Order: sequence, then C-alpha cells, then structure tokens
Amino acid sequence: MLKNGVFRRLWCTQTLSSVGDEIRNWAILFWIFAEADQAVFYRTALLFAQMLPVFIMAPLAGTWVDRRDPKKVLQATLVIRALMSFVLAGLIWFEQVPLLLVMLAFTCTVQQFFQPAISKLTVTAVDHEDYGTASSSVKTIDTLISLAGPAIGAFVYQWWGASTSLVADGFCFILGSLCILNLKARRTPLADLSDPAPATSFWMDVLEGFRYILSSPLTKRLFIMLSVMGVCTGAINLLNIYFVVNELHLDQNYLAWASTAGGIGMFGGALGLNLLGARFKNYIHINIWGAGVMTVGLLLLTLSFGSWSMLLSRVVIGIGISLLSITLSTLLMTYVPEHLLGRVGSVFEGGPLATNMVSYVFFGWLYLYTGARLIFGISFMLFCMAFLLALSLQSLISPSRRVHAEQQEFIGHS
Repeated sequence: MLKNGVFRRLWCTQTLSSVGDEIRNWAILFWIFAEADQAVFYRTALLFAQMLPVFIMAPLAGTWVDRRDPKKVLQATLVIRALMSFVLAGLIWFEQVPLLLVMLAFTCTVQQFFQPAISKLTVTAVDHEDYGTASSSVKTIDTLISLAGPAIGAFVYQWWGASTSLVADGFCFILGSLCILNLKARRTPLADLSDPAPATSFWMDVLEGFRYILSSPLTKRLFIMLSVMGVCTGAINLLNIYFVVNELHLDQNYLAWASTAGGIGMFGGALGLNLLGARFKNYIHINIWGAGVMTVGLLLLTLSFGSWSMLLSRVVIGIGISLLSITLSTLLMTYVPEHLLGRVGSVFEGGPLATNMVSYVFFGWLYLYTGARLIFGISFMLFCMAFLLALSLQSLISPSRRVHAEQQEFIGHS
C-alpha cells in the first residue's frame, strides 16, 4: 500500500498524529495523577475532558467533513492542534489544572474533525478491494506507536517533564501538516449538481447519518455491540491505574508496561490480519473472533493476581481490539455510501464513547464501595452480552448482498 504516493502521505500524517497523541496523553496522565494525589475525581475529570467532545462533536464533525473539502479540514485540524499543544505546555508549567482540562477538551473537540477527513481521503486514494489492506496498514503502525508511546512518554516525562512532552507533541502535528501540504488527491464532488432536489440543511444531514445506521441490520447491530463494549472499556480506562497500583501493589510504571503489552497484542493482531487478510475476506467472522478474544482477555484481567497474568491479559485484549477496529473500519468503508461515510463513522465513534462516559460516572462511584476487580468482573459479564451480539451477525444471510441492497433502497428513498 505504501507504493501509493497519496496513501503514503496520509499514512505518514496519521502516524505523526498518533505519536503526538501518545506523548500528550501519557504526559498529562502522569502529571494529573501526581498533581491530584491519585484522586479518582481528577482521573474522571481528565477522561471527561478527552471523551465529552467526542460525544458532542463527533456526529457534527463528520457531517461538516462530508460537506467540505476533507484536505482543507485535515490541514486545519493539524495546525490548530499544534498550537493548542504549546498552550497546554504553558498551562502545565504554571500548574493550572482546571484550565488545562478546559483547553484539553477544546483540543479534543478539534481532533474530532481529523479522522473523518483522513478516512474520506483514504477512500479516494485506494481502490475498493484494498480498503481492508489500507485499514490494517494504518492499524499496524498505530499499534507500533502504542508499543513505543508509553516508553517514550514515560521517558520524556521523567527526564524533562510534562511541558517538554507537550512541546514535542506540537511539533509532531506540525510535521504531519507538512506531509499533506501539496497532497494531490482525487477530489470528489460535494454534491451532484445535476440533482434537481434542493440541498438539505446541515441538521438534516446530521440526522441522515443516524437514520442510515438504524436502517441497516448490519450497522445497527454493530453499533449496539460497540456501545455495550464501550461500558467495559470505560471501566478499564478509568480504573486500570488503580488496579495496578492499589490492588496488584505494583509500581505505577507497570501501567506503561501494561499499555505496552496491549500494544504488542494490537500489533500482533493487526500484522496477522494484514498478512492473512487476502485469505479471510469475511470480515464479519473476523469481527466475531475479535469480540471473543476480548472477552477471554477481560476474564483473564479480572482473575489476575500478579504482574505476568495482568500483562498477558492486556496482550489478549490488544489482539481483540485490533481485530475489531480493523473490521469495523473496513466494513464501514465497504458498505457505507461515500457521501455518508464521515457522519456515519463519526456516530460509530461517538456512540461507544457516550457509554464510556456513563461508565466513568457509575463505576467511579461504585469503586468507592467495591474495588476495581469486582468492576472488571461486571464488565466481563457485559462483554459476554456483546459477544452474543457479535454472534447474531451470522444470522445475516449473504451480508454483502443484503447490505448493498439496503443501501440502494435507502438511497432511493432519500
């Protein structure tokens, strides 16, 4: 895929953006954890600052990208995020925690325009039959960054401090914007000028993304399954650091090792699917395997009583995450009409994060009375329900033909 010049430049931009995000996230996490004396409230506030903009802005951002030139949107998001990284570095220097969280929320709001824009550009850059390979190529490098990110972030934080980490984050976004400065991508028309129907309003376009998801059995079941999984991943994101430090009685550096173990699993899953993707074209079956692998990994995490079992569980969970994320992006690029891809993909991103936030509030409260292990056990039972939803996808007879027919029917009624 990297022989394709346009995709190669998009791939480099995605890579630099992911590197910057890893450095920023780990620097802020370590700094907040130390500054707030390990208070669950501030950890919850940090997660809300990162996730609330996704819930609010994702459908709006996707619709905006569908109505604009995705290259210009992508360029603008990178420049603004670079400037905001320097602002965050200054706020850390002056130890302004509340204002830091506000500015981080703004940065994450701008970030919501990045993925829909780069997804639309990817669709125009590669052939239809290469969507799966393109998705797995991006996921493979993302998992490599997940492997190196915790180590790099922890190293920079410990030796030079959080502010320096945020400065490095800003330069990553600047380099990413330079990669697409003269990008020559095939331009898709924003609207069919021969269509006599009047142009729809912005808010009608937003609702159209939701309507499409509900009109297709495939997208509807996937959306419900991912939303249920969002509750479980929310519990892991919120309480993993407390599970490692307070219940397994390990040094907080093991949190970085746990993330590295997850990155190893994600890399293994992405690389395996990248190499064997030509043999396994049924991405619905791969999606089911991903849900099953994550269920096993969450059970192992719940039963962990030492560092090795905890790290192994994160490897297994990482494999499942790769399988699920690659198949999801491939299914959306394959079956969702291009003019709806931005808003539908954004809704798929925002829905699970909405359940993430619900789990932050509920499990953050429940943790005060129970503990992380019991909450992980509850999450495992919820994941079993999500796995059953994944299995129900098999009831779709000839999924590609049925979804294609439903697409045509949906477009015909629009």
